[in-house]
Amino acid sequence: MTKYQKHDGSVYEGPVLVMPDGRIKSGATLTADSVRLSLMPERSRDADGGFQSDDPSTPQVNEAWVGGKAPKKKAVRKKKNGS
Repeated sequence: MTKYQKHDGSVYEGPVLVMPDGRIKSGATLTADSVRLSLMPERSRDADGGFQSDDPSTPQVNEAWVGGKAPKKKAVRKKKNGS
């Protein structure tokens, strides 16, 4: 079963509704309690179960991730100098 991620970072594994514009909502029907979901990134595995690496000869596809795209990196907050 495909795993989805809520905006707060928690994992959702229930029924989903795909809207015509491509958004993914939780629940089998659209209600006021439905929240927007996004696909969780998943690493590709080889036949032995180990992680598969990216092939540098194909720059447009990332074989290390299911779906061919790596997740975006989160921005790192700078620490404030507390003086």
